[in-house]
Amino acid sequence: MTEGVLWALLAALGFGFAQIFNRKSNQTLDAYRTAFGLLLGVEVVLVVRMIVSGELPLAMEMPWAAVALFTLATTLHFVGGWTLLALSQQRIGVARTGALVSAAPLVGTILAALVLDEPLTITILGGVVLAAVGVALISMSGGTKNGRNWSRPWLALTVATIWGTSPTIIRLGLERFDHPVLGVTVGLGISLVGNFVLLLLWQGRRTESIPASTYRWLLAGGVAGAIGVSSQWISFGLTTVAIAITVQQLAAVVVVALVPLMFHEPFERLNLTFLAGTAAMLVGSFIVVMSGA
Repeated sequence: MTEGVLWALLAALGFGFAQIFNRKSNQTLDAYRTAFGLLLGVEVVLVVRMIVSGELPLAMEMPWAAVALFTLATTLHFVGGWTLLALSQQRIGVARTGALVSAAPLVGTILAALVLDEPLTITILGGVVLAAVGVALISMSGGTKNGRNWSRPWLALTVATIWGTSPTIIRLGLERFDHPVLGVTVGLGISLVGNFVLLLLWQGRRTESIPASTYRWLLAGGVAGAIGVSSQWISFGLTTVAIAITVQQLAAVVVVALVPLMFHEPFERLNLTFLAGTAAMLVGSFIVVMSGA
Protein backbone atom coordinates (compact mmCIF):
# COMPACT_ATOMS: atom_id res chain seq x y z
CA MET A 1 0.00 0.00 0.00
CA THR A 2 1.49 3.35 -1.05
CA GLU A 3 2.07 6.31 1.24
CA GLY A 4 -0.54 8.33 -0.64
CA VAL A 5 -3.20 5.67 0.01
CA LEU A 6 -2.33 5.60 3.72
CA TRP A 7 -2.76 9.38 3.97
CA ALA A 8 -6.06 9.08 2.08
CA LEU A 9 -7.23 6.45 4.58
CA LEU A 10 -6.34 8.76 7.47
CA ALA A 11 -8.25 11.54 5.71
CA ALA A 12 -11.29 9.26 5.43
CA LEU A 13 -11.13 8.52 9.14
CA GLY A 14 -10.84 12.19 10.05
CA PHE A 15 -13.65 13.25 7.71
CA GLY A 16 -15.92 10.45 8.95
CA PHE A 17 -15.67 11.66 12.54
CA ALA A 18 -15.91 15.29 11.40
CA GLN A 19 -19.23 14.56 9.64
CA ILE A 20 -20.63 12.96 12.78
CA PHE A 21 -19.53 15.85 14.98
CA ASN A 22 -20.84 18.31 12.39
CA ARG A 23 -24.26 16.67 12.49
CA LYS A 24 -24.26 16.80 16.29
CA SER A 25 -23.57 20.53 16.08
CA ASN A 26 -26.25 21.32 13.52
CA GLN A 27 -28.92 19.64 15.61
CA THR A 28 -28.86 22.80 17.75
CA LEU A 29 -27.38 25.35 15.32
CA ASP A 30 -28.23 26.40 11.77
CA ALA A 31 -26.19 24.87 8.97
CA TYR A 32 -24.43 28.10 7.99
CA ARG A 33 -23.00 28.82 11.43
CA THR A 34 -22.30 25.14 12.00
CA ALA A 35 -20.10 24.96 8.90
CA PHE A 36 -18.35 28.21 9.79
CA GLY A 37 -17.75 27.14 13.39
CA LEU A 38 -16.36 23.77 12.34
CA LEU A 39 -14.06 25.30 9.73
CA LEU A 40 -12.91 27.93 12.21
CA GLY A 41 -11.96 25.12 14.58
CA VAL A 42 -10.03 23.41 11.77
CA GLU A 43 -8.19 26.63 10.94
CA VAL A 44 -7.23 27.28 14.58
CA VAL A 45 -5.67 23.81 14.80
CA LEU A 46 -3.82 24.32 11.51
CA VAL A 47 -2.51 27.77 12.48
CA VAL A 48 -1.27 26.51 15.85
CA ARG A 49 0.47 23.66 14.06
CA MET A 50 2.09 26.08 11.60
CA ILE A 51 3.40 28.34 14.38
CA VAL A 52 4.66 25.51 16.62
CA SER A 53 6.42 23.82 13.70
CA GLY A 54 8.16 27.08 12.76
CA GLU A 55 6.72 27.07 9.22
CA LEU A 56 5.25 30.58 9.32
CA PRO A 57 8.22 32.15 7.44
CA LEU A 58 7.87 29.49 4.73
CA ALA A 59 4.16 30.29 4.38
CA MET A 60 5.06 33.95 3.80
CA GLU A 61 7.05 32.87 0.71
CA MET A 62 4.04 31.29 -0.99
CA PRO A 63 3.63 32.55 -4.61
CA TRP A 64 0.51 34.60 -5.29
CA ALA A 65 -0.63 32.17 -7.98
CA ALA A 66 -0.56 29.35 -5.41
CA VAL A 67 -2.39 31.51 -2.86
CA ALA A 68 -5.14 32.21 -5.41
CA LEU A 69 -5.53 28.52 -6.32
CA PHE A 70 -5.51 27.36 -2.68
CA THR A 71 -8.07 30.03 -1.77
CA LEU A 72 -10.32 29.01 -4.66
CA ALA A 73 -10.04 25.34 -3.69
CA THR A 74 -10.80 25.94 -0.01
CA THR A 75 -13.68 28.29 -0.79
CA LEU A 76 -15.31 25.71 -3.06
CA HIS A 77 -14.47 22.63 -1.04
CA PHE A 78 -14.95 23.82 2.52
CA VAL A 79 -17.00 27.03 2.65
CA GLY A 80 -19.35 25.90 -0.13
CA GLY A 81 -19.12 22.12 0.22
CA TRP A 82 -19.29 21.87 4.00
CA THR A 83 -22.17 24.36 4.25
CA LEU A 84 -24.18 22.33 1.74
CA LEU A 85 -23.10 19.19 3.61
CA ALA A 86 -24.63 20.55 6.82
CA LEU A 87 -27.85 21.47 4.99
CA SER A 88 -28.04 18.01 3.44
CA GLN A 89 -27.50 16.34 6.82
CA GLN A 90 -30.48 18.26 8.16
CA ARG A 91 -32.64 17.22 5.19
CA ILE A 92 -31.77 13.55 4.60
CA GLY A 93 -29.60 12.53 7.55
CA VAL A 94 -25.91 12.12 8.13
CA ALA A 95 -25.63 8.52 6.89
CA ARG A 96 -27.14 9.07 3.43
CA THR A 97 -25.37 12.39 3.02
CA GLY A 98 -22.05 10.80 3.92
CA ALA A 99 -22.57 8.04 1.39
CA LEU A 100 -23.99 10.14 -1.45
CA VAL A 101 -20.94 12.40 -1.54
CA SER A 102 -19.13 9.24 -2.68
CA ALA A 103 -20.09 10.36 -6.19
CA ALA A 104 -17.13 12.77 -5.99
CA PRO A 105 -14.67 10.28 -7.58
CA LEU A 106 -16.73 10.29 -10.78
CA VAL A 107 -16.12 13.99 -11.27
CA GLY A 108 -12.62 13.97 -9.82
CA THR A 109 -11.29 11.08 -11.89
CA ILE A 110 -12.59 12.39 -15.21
CA LEU A 111 -11.51 15.99 -14.54
CA ALA A 112 -8.02 14.89 -13.46
CA ALA A 113 -7.69 12.87 -16.66
CA LEU A 114 -8.66 15.88 -18.78
CA VAL A 115 -6.70 18.59 -16.95
CA LEU A 116 -3.80 16.74 -15.27
CA ASP A 117 -3.34 13.96 -17.88
CA GLU A 118 -3.80 11.28 -15.22
CA PRO A 119 -4.47 7.74 -16.50
CA LEU A 120 -8.08 6.74 -17.05
CA THR A 121 -8.17 3.01 -17.73
CA ILE A 122 -11.25 0.87 -18.23
CA THR A 123 -10.63 -0.81 -14.87
CA ILE A 124 -10.37 2.50 -13.00
CA LEU A 125 -13.46 3.85 -14.72
CA GLY A 126 -15.29 0.59 -13.95
CA GLY A 127 -14.48 0.93 -10.26
CA VAL A 128 -15.66 4.52 -10.20
CA VAL A 129 -18.88 3.59 -12.02
CA LEU A 130 -19.51 0.79 -9.52
CA ALA A 131 -19.16 3.34 -6.75
CA ALA A 132 -21.71 5.48 -8.60
CA VAL A 133 -24.11 2.52 -8.72
CA GLY A 134 -23.78 2.41 -4.96
CA VAL A 135 -24.70 6.08 -4.83
CA ALA A 136 -27.81 5.41 -6.93
CA LEU A 137 -28.91 2.62 -4.58
CA ILE A 138 -28.36 4.82 -1.57
CA SER A 139 -30.40 7.63 -3.11
CA MET A 140 -33.33 5.21 -3.55
CA SER A 141 -33.14 3.92 0.01
CA GLY A 142 -34.91 6.84 1.65
CA GLY A 143 -38.42 7.51 2.81
CA THR A 144 -40.16 10.61 4.04
CA LYS A 145 -39.66 13.04 6.87
CA ASN A 146 -42.63 15.22 7.83
CA GLY A 147 -44.25 14.51 4.48
CA ARG A 148 -41.16 15.52 2.52
CA ASN A 149 -39.45 13.10 0.19
CA TRP A 150 -35.99 12.92 1.66
CA SER A 151 -34.56 10.44 -0.79
CA ARG A 152 -33.78 13.34 -3.15
CA PRO A 153 -30.00 13.60 -3.17
CA TRP A 154 -29.48 17.00 -4.83
CA LEU A 155 -27.69 18.82 -2.02
CA ALA A 156 -25.37 15.91 -1.30
CA LEU A 157 -24.63 15.35 -4.99
CA THR A 158 -23.82 19.05 -5.36
CA VAL A 159 -21.29 18.55 -2.59
CA ALA A 160 -19.95 15.56 -4.51
CA THR A 161 -19.52 17.71 -7.63
CA ILE A 162 -17.66 20.37 -5.66
CA TRP A 163 -15.49 17.81 -3.91
CA GLY A 164 -14.72 16.17 -7.23
CA THR A 165 -13.58 19.46 -8.77
CA SER A 166 -11.44 20.84 -5.95
CA PRO A 167 -8.66 18.16 -6.05
CA THR A 168 -7.60 19.27 -9.53
CA ILE A 169 -7.39 22.88 -8.34
CA ILE A 170 -5.36 21.72 -5.32
CA ARG A 171 -2.94 19.82 -7.55
CA LEU A 172 -2.47 22.90 -9.74
CA GLY A 173 -1.65 24.88 -6.60
CA LEU A 174 0.79 22.24 -5.35
CA GLU A 175 2.66 22.46 -8.66
CA ARG A 176 3.49 26.04 -7.66
CA PHE A 177 4.02 25.51 -3.90
CA ASP A 178 4.57 21.92 -2.83
CA HIS A 179 3.60 22.26 0.85
CA PRO A 180 0.04 20.93 1.12
CA VAL A 181 -0.64 21.61 4.81
CA LEU A 182 0.60 25.18 4.55
CA GLY A 183 -1.45 25.59 1.39
CA VAL A 184 -4.69 24.59 3.07
CA THR A 185 -3.84 26.72 6.15
CA VAL A 186 -3.39 29.90 4.12
CA GLY A 187 -6.21 29.21 1.66
CA LEU A 188 -8.74 28.31 4.34
CA GLY A 189 -7.80 31.35 6.43
CA ILE A 190 -8.55 33.70 3.53
CA SER A 191 -11.75 31.81 2.67
CA LEU A 192 -13.03 32.10 6.24
CA VAL A 193 -12.67 35.88 6.19
CA GLY A 194 -15.00 36.02 3.19
CA ASN A 195 -17.32 33.48 4.79
CA PHE A 196 -17.55 35.60 7.96
CA VAL A 197 -18.48 38.71 5.96
CA LEU A 198 -21.17 36.77 4.09
CA LEU A 199 -22.58 35.46 7.36
CA LEU A 200 -22.86 38.98 8.75
CA LEU A 201 -24.59 40.21 5.60
CA TRP A 202 -26.89 37.18 5.38
CA GLN A 203 -27.84 36.65 9.00
CA GLY A 204 -26.67 39.75 10.83
CA ARG A 205 -25.76 39.55 14.50
CA ARG A 206 -27.59 36.55 15.93
CA THR A 207 -28.26 36.99 19.64
CA GLU A 208 -29.76 33.63 20.66
CA SER A 209 -27.66 31.59 23.05
CA ILE A 210 -25.71 28.57 21.82
CA PRO A 211 -25.67 25.49 24.09
CA ALA A 212 -22.31 24.61 25.63
CA SER A 213 -22.54 21.12 24.13
CA THR A 214 -22.57 22.66 20.65
CA TYR A 215 -19.19 24.29 21.28
CA ARG A 216 -17.80 20.94 22.39
CA TRP A 217 -18.98 19.24 19.21
CA LEU A 218 -17.58 22.09 17.10
CA LEU A 219 -14.21 21.74 18.85
CA ALA A 220 -14.18 17.98 18.34
CA GLY A 221 -15.16 18.49 14.70
CA GLY A 222 -12.38 21.05 14.29
CA VAL A 223 -9.72 18.61 15.51
CA ALA A 224 -11.08 15.72 13.40
CA GLY A 225 -11.50 18.02 10.41
CA ALA A 226 -7.94 19.35 10.71
CA ILE A 227 -6.61 15.78 10.65
CA GLY A 228 -8.80 14.96 7.66
CA VAL A 229 -7.97 18.13 5.73
CA SER A 230 -4.21 17.89 6.27
CA SER A 231 -4.13 14.20 5.33
CA GLN A 232 -6.33 14.86 2.30
CA TRP A 233 -4.07 17.53 0.82
CA ILE A 234 -0.94 15.46 1.52
CA SER A 235 -2.48 12.48 -0.27
CA PHE A 236 -3.25 14.62 -3.33
CA GLY A 237 0.47 15.37 -3.58
CA LEU A 238 1.52 11.72 -3.28
CA THR A 239 -0.87 9.76 -5.50
CA THR A 240 -3.33 10.26 -8.34
CA VAL A 241 -6.56 12.14 -7.78
CA ALA A 242 -8.57 9.04 -8.76
CA ILE A 243 -7.02 6.94 -6.01
CA ALA A 244 -6.91 9.63 -3.32
CA ILE A 245 -10.45 10.90 -3.78
CA THR A 246 -11.97 7.42 -4.05
CA VAL A 247 -10.25 6.15 -0.90
CA GLN A 248 -11.30 9.27 0.99
CA GLN A 249 -14.94 8.47 0.34
CA LEU A 250 -14.52 5.55 2.74
CA ALA A 251 -15.41 8.15 5.35
CA ALA A 252 -18.92 6.86 4.66
CA VAL A 253 -17.98 3.60 6.39
CA VAL A 254 -17.05 5.50 9.56
CA VAL A 255 -20.32 7.41 9.38
CA VAL A 256 -22.38 4.24 8.83
CA ALA A 257 -20.68 2.56 11.79
CA LEU A 258 -21.26 5.48 14.15
CA VAL A 259 -24.79 6.54 13.17
CA PRO A 260 -26.63 3.78 15.12
CA LEU A 261 -24.60 4.65 18.22
CA MET A 262 -25.03 8.43 18.13
CA PHE A 263 -28.39 9.15 16.44
CA HIS A 264 -31.89 7.84 17.02
CA GLU A 265 -34.06 9.80 14.58
CA PRO A 266 -36.21 7.55 12.32
CA PHE A 267 -34.78 9.06 9.12
CA GLU A 268 -31.25 8.14 10.24
CA ARG A 269 -32.12 4.42 10.22
CA LEU A 270 -30.43 2.20 7.66
CA ASN A 271 -31.93 -0.52 5.44
CA LEU A 272 -30.79 -3.24 3.05
CA THR A 273 -30.86 -1.02 -0.04
CA PHE A 274 -28.67 1.52 1.69
CA LEU A 275 -26.23 -1.14 2.87
CA ALA A 276 -26.09 -2.69 -0.62
CA GLY A 277 -25.24 0.71 -2.07
CA THR A 278 -22.52 1.25 0.51
CA ALA A 279 -21.07 -2.20 -0.30
CA ALA A 280 -20.97 -1.35 -4.02
CA MET A 281 -19.15 1.87 -3.20
CA LEU A 282 -16.56 -0.01 -1.14
CA VAL A 283 -15.91 -2.57 -3.88
CA GLY A 284 -15.58 0.19 -6.46
CA SER A 285 -13.05 1.96 -4.23
CA PHE A 286 -11.03 -1.24 -3.88
CA ILE A 287 -10.92 -1.71 -7.65
CA VAL A 288 -9.67 1.85 -8.19
CA VAL A 289 -6.94 1.45 -5.59
CA MET A 290 -5.74 -1.89 -6.95
CA SER A 291 -5.76 -0.55 -10.51
CA GLY A 292 -3.41 2.25 -9.54
CA ALA A 293 -1.16 0.11 -7.35
